[in-house]
Amino acid sequence: MKLLFVMLALLFFWDPAMAGLNPLAAEIHKKCYRNGICRLECYTSEMLVANCGFQLECCVKGNPDP
Repeated sequence: MKLLFVMLALLFFWDPAMAGLNPLAAEIHKKCYRNGICRLECYTSEMLVANCGFQLECCVKGNPDP
């Protein structure tokens, strides 16, 4: 019974603990060049202005000129 409780506690706290150890978590949604936001990929309503760490893109709201 004690082992079951320990395993349930580990499963419950595993996700928040791993999020703190993930280096990518600190980079996502970080402010970057020209008030942009670091994302994995820019939305269609945003334009790419720079690159962030870990292959993230610095995205700024607005459409690029064709």
